[in-house]
Amino acid sequence: MMNRYEISIVETRNVIKALLDTYGYDFRDYALTSFKRRLVDVITSNGLKDAEALVSRLQSNKAIFEQFLKDITPETTEMFRDPSLWRMLREDVITEIAKNTSKPKVWVAAFDSGEELYSLCILLKEMNVLDQFQVYASIFSDHTLKKIQQGRVDAKQLEINEANYERSNGSAKYSDYYSLAHGNGTLIIDTSLIQGVTFVKQDTLFNNAPSSIHLALLRNQLIYYNQILQDKTLNALHSSLVPGGYLILGSKETLVNTNATNKFTVINDGEKIYKKKTG
Repeated sequence: MMNRYEISIVETRNVIKALLDTYGYDFRDYALTSFKRRLVDVITSNGLKDAEALVSRLQSNKAIFEQFLKDITPETTEMFRDPSLWRMLREDVITEIAKNTSKPKVWVAAFDSGEELYSLCILLKEMNVLDQFQVYASIFSDHTLKKIQQGRVDAKQLEINEANYERSNGSAKYSDYYSLAHGNGTLIIDTSLIQGVTFVKQDTLFNNAPSSIHLALLRNQLIYYNQILQDKTLNALHSSLVPGGYLILGSKETLVNTNATNKFTVINDGEKIYKKKTG
């Protein structure tokens, strides 16, 4: 059995430097352990010898770099992940925003692979406010954007996605929103749901963030950052939100021990819902 390739810290930093120097993408403040693990996965899956071979390919071909961005980014794997959160969005948060704002803005700020965005748009449609909201979605790679625009979702997740939808108090049937692509194990979600979405190509520092946001979802992203990048990201989110705007993090994430702790009020600690202070 072939031994799994092990990448050193020096090699990892060489890859990070090459990405910064060549394309301006800064991974220096990603959590090193998880980033190393993903680099090994990319090197192995592409049949490369080592990190030096990866750097050579990345520097010589931007299309390969775009594929790398997709491969290095953790993907959302479920529709309506954490159904209790989606119930609270449906029953409280979005209801309040829609009632008090004529044209509210919501931002899927995490580098989503489509499931979070489509879940949000289904919820807004069922609440009859999809046309009222301006939805923004951060995109890290062109490959991911293409996948989302095609509505492709892994059919292997169908059972859990249906269960999540039902537990989130969906008002229709999950099957109303997809068709099965024959022969390739892919579900096609109704792409009309996202026809009004504005996609925003982001770098690692959120330098292109939308403004005047009423609800931002940054779920399961901070866990891949070190403290420095967590603080930078939360500062960007705080600046983008209107006073009283909502921020939602992943179930294993928190504002505790970040520079944003005193800038938000905790609305629901279990669901990681925070509200930007108005003072």
